[in-house]
Amino acid sequence: MESRRPRPYAVCRVLLTGAAAFALVACGTATTPQPGETSLASGPVRPVTSQPVEADGALQCPESVAAAAVDKPVPVPQKPQGVDGAARLLPDRDPTSLVVCAYPVVDIMKPIQPPFRLAKRTVASDGQRVELVEALTWSPRDSGARRVCTLMAGNETAYVVGASYGDAVVWVSALADANACSTSTNGDFRSGPGPAVVLERMFGTRTPPSADVVACNRTSWGRLGDDRSLAPEGDPTATVCRDAADGTVKATPLDATQSAEVVAALRALPTRPTGQTCQGRDNPGNGRFTLLLTYAVGPPVRLTVDPDCAPAVLGTNLESADASSLVELVEQWSPRIPGPDLNGSVSSDGTVVPPAPDATAPAEVPGSTGGGGAGTGIEPATPTEIPMTK
Repeated sequence: MESRRPRPYAVCRVLLTGAAAFALVACGTATTPQPGETSLASGPVRPVTSQPVEADGALQCPESVAAAAVDKPVPVPQKPQGVDGAARLLPDRDPTSLVVCAYPVVDIMKPIQPPFRLAKRTVASDGQRVELVEALTWSPRDSGARRVCTLMAGNETAYVVGASYGDAVVWVSALADANACSTSTNGDFRSGPGPAVVLERMFGTRTPPSADVVACNRTSWGRLGDDRSLAPEGDPTATVCRDAADGTVKATPLDATQSAEVVAALRALPTRPTGQTCQGRDNPGNGRFTLLLTYAVGPPVRLTVDPDCAPAVLGTNLESADASSLVELVEQWSPRIPGPDLNGSVSSDGTVVPPAPDATAPAEVPGSTGGGGAGTGIEPATPTEIPMTK
């Protein structure tokens, strides 16, 4: 059999310094992957060009961005240079500097017109840089499937992140909207709304999630590889999260042996691309739960499992129709508990308000337990297709 060799590609190095940047570029070829590339890398490695920097050594923010919409990523100043940007949003290594540029694009109190002006420039601290780089490095590829989103009005901020590596420069853009419906991009690799949510939490003004939500990480923006497996490669530990009748969350951490059994069961399930919806049945039980898979490096994976919905397992990019063996396994260590009243309304603090005696069940009620990017809908009185909600 003929052996296959890695194809050569251009490699360039750049020196950024001073209030204005200049480039010392030396281009050649290489046959080994550069840091941050993966087996999925397939994009060009562009020469590094001159990029303006500030006196603090970090990249200079663009003065404005021209467009921002949930259905189209905010344009980046430059496509990735010096590294294959088709592999990940950011290469899997530490940048020498990282700057976050914020541009308000929607203000519900007053109209804003493009071009949208720079409102805040932040050079990430060491701790912020580590957290943000991890979030962007592991942000999964956007499948292109249409998301089911709410229509809540709210302020929106476009973020542009500039990462310098000495021999590479990568810009990433993301739009933080009230419904987490947007996509993010570096110009070659497109991801979902996760980066914007992380950026807004770290550098914006949104209210942080409650302690119970943090404990179970009930919102999910995925992990690299979750388009190929419900449990991407690695040896994660598993936590089972169940919604209780009083609106609280019961978390059951599994030990290493139990976690390995759950992961093996997930990897054995037949899968298909998910539409992030499930069809419920009449009089559902209390079998619904979220599985949180926590890895030693990178973000966790969240999966919604509901034996009363079809398909029964929903991930960020994949789903599986039959979860009977998985549910039986998990219920050995995390038995069912009485859940919230499915006909009651849930307040912003998670408490359940019982319906009036003559109230009828709504046709569609979003679920409260997130998994695989969001929770499935709670089943109404008659079978119907329920959208996933963030």
